[in-house]
Parts: sequence; C-alpha cells; structure tokens
Amino acid sequence: MSVIKDALDAMREVSRLVDDVKRSTGAIGDLAIEVRDIDRRLSRLEGKWEAAMAFGGRAAGQVAPPALPLPGDKG
Repeated sequence: MSVIKDALDAMREVSRLVDDVKRSTGAIGDLAIEVRDIDRRLSRLEGKWEAAMAFGGRAAGQVAPPALPLPGDKG
C-alpha cells in the first residue's frame, strides 16, 4: 500500500506544480504587458525631451551646450 500512497502523493504534487506554473505564466504575461506600456511611455518622454532640447537650444541661439572640462584639464 505504501507504493500506491507514494504514487498518489507524487501525482498530487505534480498537479500542484502544474497549477503553480499556470499561475506564474499568467503573472508573467501581466508583467510583460506592463513592461511594454512603460517602455512605450518612456519612448514618448524621450522623444519629447529630445525635441525640447533641440528646439530650446535653437531658440536660445545655442548649437550645443558648453562642454564640461575633462578631468586633468588645466584652465
């Protein structure tokens, strides 16, 4: 009887693991949707930032912001 009990316990454990994998798959799918949404929003913000920097520099008569001195530069 112990062999049958062990087999049934193993089958129950497999069933639990399958359920866990299914739940995890659903959660990963939800996270992937959220990551895509965040990436899309970040891309829009980057575009707006680049446009603001480009147009802001032109309006102020600057081509590029002044460069910062490099370490070791004298003067």
